Amino acid sequence: MEFIIEPGRLSNTAADGTLMAEILFPAINDGQTWSIDHTYVNPDLRGQGVAGQMLAKVVELATAQGKTLKPVCSYARKAFFTNPKYQKLEVHA
Repeated sequence: MEFIIEPGRLSNTAADGTLMAEILFPAINDGQTWSIDHTYVNPDLRGQGVAGQMLAKVVELATAQGKTLKPVCSYARKAFFTNPKYQKLEVHA
């Protein structure tokens, strides 16, 4: 799935304007950390790994930009708890 990348947001919108998927990660800690505080997947796409794709992209972007991550939403917290690769970027503040 293709995502639109904006500062603090990854999203996908259908041709009719319906929001299909979104993950929000605003900068905190003087811009050094991104707080993953919202993940949404349209009910039509749930169970297809879309949230995981978005989170993986945020992790990829954070790694490339030298950012740490703070998983706040329940989806991100669970993913960080189970994935050692993600834990390496996690900030505990």
